[in-house]
Order: sequence, then C-alpha cells, then structure tokens
Amino acid sequence: MIGLKAERNLLAAVIVQPNYYRFTTGLVSGDDFSDARLGIIYDRIGDMLARGETVGFIEVVDKFPEWGVKNLDFAEMIQWDDGKVHAPSSASYARHIRSEALRRAAETIGRTMLEGVADAGTAPADVLSKAHQAVEKVLDGASSGVLVPKPLAEVLDGDYSYDWVIPDLLEREDRLILTGGEGAGKSTLARQLCILSAAGIHPLKFHRIDPVRVLVIDAENSERQWRRAVQYMTRKAKDEGAVDPSLAVQIVAGKRIDVTRGSHLSEIHRLVDVHKPDLLYIGPLYKITSGAIQTDDDAAPLLLALDSLRERGLAMVMEAHAAKGSSEHVREWRPRGSAALMGWPEMGLGLSRVNDAGDVELVRWRGDRDERSWPHFLKRGYEWPWEAA
Repeated sequence: MIGLKAERNLLAAVIVQPNYYRFTTGLVSGDDFSDARLGIIYDRIGDMLARGETVGFIEVVDKFPEWGVKNLDFAEMIQWDDGKVHAPSSASYARHIRSEALRRAAETIGRTMLEGVADAGTAPADVLSKAHQAVEKVLDGASSGVLVPKPLAEVLDGDYSYDWVIPDLLEREDRLILTGGEGAGKSTLARQLCILSAAGIHPLKFHRIDPVRVLVIDAENSERQWRRAVQYMTRKAKDEGAVDPSLAVQIVAGKRIDVTRGSHLSEIHRLVDVHKPDLLYIGPLYKITSGAIQTDDDAAPLLLALDSLRERGLAMVMEAHAAKGSSEHVREWRPRGSAALMGWPEMGLGLSRVNDAGDVELVRWRGDRDERSWPHFLKRGYEWPWEAA
C-alpha cells in the first residue's frame, strides 16, 4: 500500500509541476509501477512532454481512452493531489517505486528458483542460469539510467586516455577476431598474446608492460596440445617477464561449449567473477555455438552472449575460419558465415601467408574503430614464435 501511495504521489507531482518529470527519468519506468495503469500514465506523460504538449489532470484524463487506461477517472486522480504531495520530492518517490519493483522481482525470482529446484527434471544449472538472466533483466531495465543523455560539453570534459590491456594493441572492451587458413599461425598468435602479456611482456614489441590477468576458454584444442605448443614460450616468458605466466593464465581446454545456452554462459561468467581477467581468449567461434553461423539470425544469440562477457570490462581475442570464394583480397579473410561477424568486432585481422618461410601479412578485413598499432607483417621469429617485420 505504501508503494501504491508513492506511485500516486509521483503522478500527482509531475502532473501539477511537469518540469519535475525530468528528475525522475532514469530512476523509474512505467514497468516499475505495481498498478500497470499508473505505469502507462507515467510513460505517456513523458511522451506528452517530449512533444511539447500541455500536461494537467484534464489533459491527462482525456488521453485515457487512447492509452487504454480503464476504471480511473478525474475525480479519483484529483484526490491524489491532497496538499501533502511535494513536487521537489519527485525523485524520492521514483526511487521508492523502483525499490519496491526490485523487491517484487526478487520475490518472484526466488519463488521460480524454488519451483525449479523442486522439479527433478530440471537441471540446477539451468535454474540458476534462468535466475541470473532474470536478475540481469531487472537490473538492466529501462529504469536503470542507461539511456540518460548528457550534454556534449560533459562528454568532451571526460578522460581522453586509453585504458590499455596491451598497450597500443588492445583496450578494455576491445573485440579482436583473428582469421587465416589452416597452419597460418593464428592460434600461435593468440597464445603469444595471452602468455607474454600475462608475464608482463608486450607480445609483439617485447618490452615490459603491466602483467595481464588472462582467462582462456579453448573449445577446440586439448590440454595436451596446449602443453606441446606453449611449453618453450611459457618457460622463456617466465625467465624474461615479471610474472610466471604458467600461474597467471587460467585455461579451460578441449571442452565443446555453447555460449548461447544459459548454463554454459553462466559458467563462463562465474569464471570471470572468480579470476577477474583483463584478457579473455574464447573460441574458435564455430566451436562455441551450436550449428553453423550462416545467417544474422544464427549470429545474433552468439554475439549477444559474447557481448555480455565483453561488458565485464575485459578485452576479447577470438578465432574464426576465413571466408572462401571471394574475389576481393581483403574480403577473403573476413569470418566465414554471417556478415554480422564482419561488422561486430573492433578489429579483424587475417593472417595471409606471403612466402615459403611462413611469414604473414596482417590483413585488416575491417577497419579499426579506433587507432591501434598492429604491425602490417609478422615474421617467424627466433626468440618468439611471431615477431613484427
């Protein structure tokens, strides 16, 4: 009942003094109201103000047939303005409504979890995954303040510095997809990025950097293959770096996963919670989802799942098969399948062999969204597997 009183107070406040409506946007939305009719009224008042229309009790009530608001009239609404409603308290009313909405959502999620656990045919991991998704939906709803605009001047006054994970190569929330033919060395390059940066060594310039926490989710190669491929590089990085990468890199290898399944994605988020990586290697893309990625509809749930990891503030490195049959040199190295894979990452690099020694050109099959200093060529190195040419 207290929550309903706050809902009525908020509507009365913004109807009597509409200029206070702007102090409540971002704090609450119509979905947060326990009385759905009042939620509709709140959202539609915002639409009226956006169009420059006059807002008052008469004007609002006249819209009820258009909005589908029933069993509510002018006589009842005018009583909400009982002289005790304080328009400058609009933000406080809004926060109380949001708090009550979260309380109701928590109770609903709790009941759903109990019912799911009681059902012997439902896997506990799926119960937790659905609960996790429900919590995220509640916390990331329209009333979370995600879409609150700022003046351009405030944006320009912000921090211009880069939040590097690997200086000049990868910033937090960057998404890099590596492509190339079989044996071109894209997996070796991905491992070099992980192991050297974890040791505190720049993976292509080889000077000291701040050590990077690394999580590897390799759905294709086994632990045995990792042992054979990185033992020398790991030992050398330990000797020359600031940190032993064998202890700084956490790895899950040889496990086929489907990040579009809630239980699998939740498990990866749990690993991110525990290990707090700066850099996540995950892939290859065709091994972390079910079926092919031929269409945008195939790609959409995969990219949505990966973006939920990227939003944890880490940089991501992935591998994909290169496309075939294209007549354009650059386009030959874009990921095979849906065109959405080409437009999604911040960077796309294809390893194109240029000689019998195995040296490669790093072909940008999509333009960098921001300035990065990836070399144009890599050569097979003596000290490290790949060196900038």
